[in-house]
Amino acid sequence: NKAGLTRMGCAEAMCGNATIRCTMDLSNRPYFEWDLPLDEEYVGGDDEAFAAMRRGAHARNQALQSKGNTSMANATMLCGSALTCEMLQHVFESLTIETRATVHLELMPSSKDGAAYQPQYPGHTKDLALAAARAFGTALAECVRVDPRRAGKVASSKGTLSV
Repeated sequence: NKAGLTRMGCAEAMCGNATIRCTMDLSNRPYFEWDLPLDEEYVGGDDEAFAAMRRGAHARNQALQSKGNTSMANATMLCGSALTCEMLQHVFESLTIETRATVHLELMPSSKDGAAYQPQYPGHTKDLALAAARAFGTALAECVRVDPRRAGKVASSKGTLSV
């Protein structure tokens, strides 16, 4: 029931030199689109992903050794310690479908002169992911804000949000 909610929201967030705009409508018509240039296999780049996996393996080895299980304490990498860029898109798509929202994540020009965003360093996908998550969360918070002017009615000219 979305009665009384603002229903629509827009937010921009920045991380590093990446600025992302999220436009969201809790419309009951799920649709997701984005234009983020995620050209690395892992969010944050391969070096950061493998470092995270090694830290995870090291932590698992220590936990097994502390329990006295030295025969199994030889993990070199743990699955799930790093997020692939493909899975990042899946996360946003799934959130959009389950909230029954229409969402657009758009990469904005990153400089004051309107120049296009240029990935200039390895690991730039981490900035894109963080900015996208912040923009998505802020837009969602805006959408679910109760609008006292609505007096408990749905924000629709039809008076209902069709399923």
